[in-house]
Amino acid sequence: MSDNEKIPTPVFAFARRRDIEIEMGLTLAGTLIVDIPKTTKKPNKRQWRLIGEIVGLLTERARAQQLPDDALVYGWPDGRRPDNADAFVNNVAVKAKWAETRIVGEVRIAPRMTAAEAERQAVEFFKDRAR
Repeated sequence: MSDNEKIPTPVFAFARRRDIEIEMGLTLAGTLIVDIPKTTKKPNKRQWRLIGEIVGLLTERARAQQLPDDALVYGWPDGRRPDNADAFVNNVAVKAKWAETRIVGEVRIAPRMTAAEAERQAVEFFKDRAR
């Protein structure tokens, strides 16, 4: 397979859980998969910052009502969806294989949390899982 045919992978994928948000009175809830190998023993500062930034962005979008209730959001390298992204997005087997080798965490953001607090909470949750 040439580089042009290579299936792109996202920086993150987030599956929103609006049912949990409603039940628990949260601003944002869902499962976040970040493109950091699950085998990483201790993520570095850049990786922790990335997790925080992703959760901050998702929180801002949820508050601005820019996330559909059933959102499945992908974040792509350089903030641009690749032309061949459908090779990943529409292939359940490829997505599953990618997800099982990446770190996964549950996001729960309370209504009164600032974006910065949401970022810190997410980082702490992922740190607890990495131990």
